[in-house]
Amino acid sequence: MKKTISVCLLTALSVAICSAQSDVNSRDLRGDVVYQDDNVVFRRIDDHTWIGNGHLCYNESLYIIEGEDRALLIDAGQRIPGLAGIVAGITSKPVTLMATHVHPDHTGSAINEFDEMYINAADMAQNPRYSGRMKYLSDGQVINLGGREIEVIFTPGHTPGSTTFFDKEHHYAFSGDAFGSTNLLVFTNLSTQYYTCCRIEKYMKDNDIKFMFPGHYSGDNLESPKRVSDLKDMCREILDGKRSYKTGTGNSGGLDVQVQDFGVRLNFSSRTGVK
Repeated sequence: MKKTISVCLLTALSVAICSAQSDVNSRDLRGDVVYQDDNVVFRRIDDHTWIGNGHLCYNESLYIIEGEDRALLIDAGQRIPGLAGIVAGITSKPVTLMATHVHPDHTGSAINEFDEMYINAADMAQNPRYSGRMKYLSDGQVINLGGREIEVIFTPGHTPGSTTFFDKEHHYAFSGDAFGSTNLLVFTNLSTQYYTCCRIEKYMKDNDIKFMFPGHYSGDNLESPKRVSDLKDMCREILDGKRSYKTGTGNSGGLDVQVQDFGVRLNFSSRTGVK
């Protein structure tokens, strides 16, 4: 449990640095508020898609994706009491909970309000505290919500089990922390992150994906194809010894070095990350 908590504290500390780079209210691309309390605010993205933002870990973000027959809830924030009822007030469709990864700012206490949760099995070592039925995602599986399909693509790097959910018809995706929300924490290694970026760079081009909604969305930090390409190049250059890195600040958990360029901070371990 101590390890799990430290990851959340790490995320909260490190991403807070990024908030100083811009006023998060200056260009809010989220829509009208449909629900708000002391723990979360939900806004409409489009007629069948909503974003919720918690307040404990730099706008930790969760998403409701609705089809004609059922809906997905992607992530559950850090601590949002009554989340299942809040979601039921936004969509009348049966809801299935799926996680981009199992860090506690995305799979907090509200996951226990749902009978089952889908995750990437590669993140099981993170030990989510969940009392329901754990089910597992498959790379490339297509989830049919009724008139709306979501494709599951594994995107390891931030964690071994990081996963992105693509809506090809609407040309966007939901990527959790896989690309960092401007401050990428690589808990695996740069080779893993590099190959993920290569794969997603091609996927976005082949399927005309315009952007990905990240796991800490503040209204103006969507993950673009250029962001993915920039991260790919940064990882490759570090691995090839063509780009230097410096001691990081504000991080713990072994992420002791960083590179900052292209409007993003890339954090990794000097001991285990450069491979």
